[in-house]
Amino acid sequence: MADLIPVIRGRMGGRDYYIGKMTFQELSAKVQFFHDVQASTRLDDMLQRALGSRTREMKEYLLKQSERFYGAIIVASWGGRPQYIKVRMEDHPLLDDDFDFGLLKFDGRQSYFALDGQHRLQSIKDAIAQDGDLRNEEVSVIFVTHERTEEGNVKTRRLFHTLNRHAKKTTHGENITLDDDNVISIATRMLLRSGIKALDQTHIELVNRGLRRNSPLFTSLAAIYDLNKAALEAVYSFPKDYLKYRPSDVDVENTYDTVAMLWTTLHDSIPAISQFESGELSAMDIREPDGDPASGHLLFRPIGLGIYGGLVAQALGGEDSLPQKAGTEVDPKVWRRALERLLPLPLTLRERPWRGTIFRSDSMDTTKAARGLATRLACYMLDIGDIDAERLLADYQGHLEDEDASLPERVVG
Repeated sequence: MADLIPVIRGRMGGRDYYIGKMTFQELSAKVQFFHDVQASTRLDDMLQRALGSRTREMKEYLLKQSERFYGAIIVASWGGRPQYIKVRMEDHPLLDDDFDFGLLKFDGRQSYFALDGQHRLQSIKDAIAQDGDLRNEEVSVIFVTHERTEEGNVKTRRLFHTLNRHAKKTTHGENITLDDDNVISIATRMLLRSGIKALDQTHIELVNRGLRRNSPLFTSLAAIYDLNKAALEAVYSFPKDYLKYRPSDVDVENTYDTVAMLWTTLHDSIPAISQFESGELSAMDIREPDGDPASGHLLFRPIGLGIYGGLVAQALGGEDSLPQKAGTEVDPKVWRRALERLLPLPLTLRERPWRGTIFRSDSMDTTKAARGLATRLACYMLDIGDIDAERLLADYQGHLEDEDASLPERVVG
């Protein structure tokens, strides 16, 4: 049986494309993956990316998120002779014939395969198999035609590669800004309107994780989130998938109150933050006093906030009442006790544990290895967490390329 699909026709890069829609059921039944359409072991014919565990998460999103939405899936058709039938707009005074609306007619001999959106397609197939009520959900589809020739393979492969190579992922900061399900993202955004001066959005880089050189900003939204996440995961026991779906308003409010108390305690414990808020010192005065980055403050570097959050989490390890149920009220005293344990730690970049790890040659080393080593050294100095001193020394000497290096002195009795 022929397919007849209402579409809008467009043209770009010498190629016609057609925008329509399909139900989940139609998409699942008709659209395949390339390797299902024609098995091949030739590398040049391989258009299909491997489908990984991500599709399982996307399936859960379709099953559990009532406000689910997917962007358009790009579908190539091959075989048969597709025909575009233009619908005239003479009976519609608001539209003229420049509006390219019509019907895309296939003769029934074609096959469809996903050119872009393979993970979405697989998640749809899996979701309707588990919940039949999703079969009538609709998703937009962009159709392109594919000629089953060597030249057609090259053109389609090039399009496939271009779509995936130039697809730009959202930044960590953009995800935090847009996510209305992850309660840590929600609470982090609420902090920007909380009245805590250092966290006013005029002082925060909202998109990028790092700061440009000579930035007047305090830190980045991503860094604030990283500190919040590390600390909250120490005070709360988050059930599986808790951060994927928005909890109750009470849970959101309690989570926000908890991180607000943390930042209030940070303000009271770290003089540099209050100096910045009062206008006594600018962010650059604190980050690079007199142009000297070695004299700069750890927490005025985005990487430093993330590390400090991990240290807060380690300092909370001795609290018998933690972790507690996610979204419940937290005693503010737990933050004071944790930060008191961290007070002896030097926060100037020229001092250990930062010198030689995340701060080398007057610049920041943001690699995972450097961050991890700095965190472990700080825990060793504070005597918090479970640190293997012998292994730490070997890693430290290897990182510094100095077999005579010794561990920093402990800063607690």
